[in-house]
Amino acid sequence: MNDNLFQTLEDALIAQVKKYRPELEVSDVDVVGDAPSFPYVEYDQYMDPQSQTFEAMDNEPVIIHVQMKALSNVKNEAKAIAYWLSKLYREQQPAYELLQKNIVIQKATMIPPQRDDLTSGFIFTEGTDLRIELLDGFNDDTQSGRIESVGVSFNFEKTKEE
Repeated sequence: MNDNLFQTLEDALIAQVKKYRPELEVSDVDVVGDAPSFPYVEYDQYMDPQSQTFEAMDNEPVIIHVQMKALSNVKNEAKAIAYWLSKLYREQQPAYELLQKNIVIQKATMIPPQRDDLTSGFIFTEGTDLRIELLDGFNDDTQSGRIESVGVSFNFEKTKEE
């Protein structure tokens, strides 16, 4: 698998948000430190990649699950950003731009809202869950040439117990 594949995915998804809503800050969910000012969007790849089975090794599709969450101290603002995020990755122009980088958004579904009032003030979280198919462009360089045929022979030996 291409080593930079996941970084390319993250960069491409964030670039789409920045292109169409430049005022929104996008942060990785695992970053330690001060949070950006409200409203902002968190990016989280929450599952390990799943490769498809019985596919050719060249450009084998890999399925990745990513959540883009809008955080705000205003409930309706978080909802509006989350709804916009779910539409963004299904619209024609962003989908085409991602396809140029071998990224296909298979599914974009809304995440149920959450509320955190145990920290300092209210934080409303809502977002979209993306199922993304990546084509990694893998080339098999382990052997040269082609396999023309395979000769199979079976050797059965009877044991004394039989």
